[in-house]
Amino acid sequence: MLVGLAAAAPAPAVRAGEPVDLTERVRARPDLVGALENACARVCQGNRRAARLERVTAVPLGDGRWRVEGLAALRNRHVQTVPAGLGGLVDRELTLFDHTVRVRGRGTLDRRSCLLLVEAVELDRDPLGLSRLLGGEVGKRHRVARCEELLPAEPARPPPRP
Repeated sequence: MLVGLAAAAPAPAVRAGEPVDLTERVRARPDLVGALENACARVCQGNRRAARLERVTAVPLGDGRWRVEGLAALRNRHVQTVPAGLGGLVDRELTLFDHTVRVRGRGTLDRRSCLLLVEAVELDRDPLGLSRLLGGEVGKRHRVARCEELLPAEPARPPPRP
């Protein structure tokens, strides 16, 4: 499904203060996509739940630090086979629930240590109360293996003014 990082596009050019789209580079990393899928396995509901990474951006803050923002969709879906003869239906499936919770996360990633400090987690349309589970991530630090492969070179600092 996913290709290795070697096939990922080269890091885009960076201008100070402008976001850089890292979505495809993150999608190309099975370890990072796997972490999202594992999180969904813990908090999503239903027999056909799924996680999808929608977007990851980073803005250079200077001194090797990056503001990273991500958006993921957590689909909560349960499908049940209808027993033969029930309501005249044969070999049909009934969707008991199907809704998607969009999760936005924000944090600071340090290039030297590859530690990501989670600063905010926000959820849209959260009828199951996943925010209680995911809200505990705020303030935690997570190691992002080989983070330097994801981040472009930082923009050069302007020379000091005389």
